[in-house]
Amino acid sequence: MSDNKPENPEKREAMRRFAGDAARYATRFVPGSRLVQNWDSDLFRKLYEGGMAKGSGVPRDFTDMHGRKFFRPPGAIHEDKFNDVCSKCNKCVEACPEKVIVRSNGKDGGQEGTPMLRPNHAACTLCGECMEVCPTGALKKTPVGEIRIGIAVVEPDTCLGYLGKTCRVCQEACPLEPNAIDFEATVPKVDSRICTGCGLCVEDCPTKPSSIVVLPRPKRKSK
Repeated sequence: MSDNKPENPEKREAMRRFAGDAARYATRFVPGSRLVQNWDSDLFRKLYEGGMAKGSGVPRDFTDMHGRKFFRPPGAIHEDKFNDVCSKCNKCVEACPEKVIVRSNGKDGGQEGTPMLRPNHAACTLCGECMEVCPTGALKKTPVGEIRIGIAVVEPDTCLGYLGKTCRVCQEACPLEPNAIDFEATVPKVDSRICTGCGLCVEDCPTKPSSIVVLPRPKRKSK
């Protein structure tokens, strides 16, 4: 995990509480926690086994709902417009209190100099500072409940809950209300309608490596 955390831990917790309060308002009309395992479990298994958790990247033929296979900061517009709109001014990188927004090196999926997130290495607290300072609209001001960085996915082979042990760490880490993670007995389930992909659950998971990862969010299947 990143060591670039605010020196004052109380500030970090305050930002997490702020995100929860904002999300509580933004998601107040979301139906109460219907448990879903995401839209396409086979695809997520392919993504997980092929990819993000083992550091080899997602399958080459995969493109997420934003037109990319990597992560941008909150509010990032679709990739087909992002590179034309983003001025590479670095303001979002400088504004991030968690120091988790980084400039692309051009080899990690994004155009060189554009901002990226790595939620499986360092979590976003959804504070919104990056969207506030963006001068071009590449990061569009978006309510917390509508932010879609990616989506958290549980690895059942190593998750303590799947092994029959009681663990609520991922749920406790989630800043959203309604919570994006609930349980069937001891087994955690991610509600795809609520999860933002912030990575706070990844950061706090007690297993090493983490048994929950953020993956690019698939496009909805057309009916």
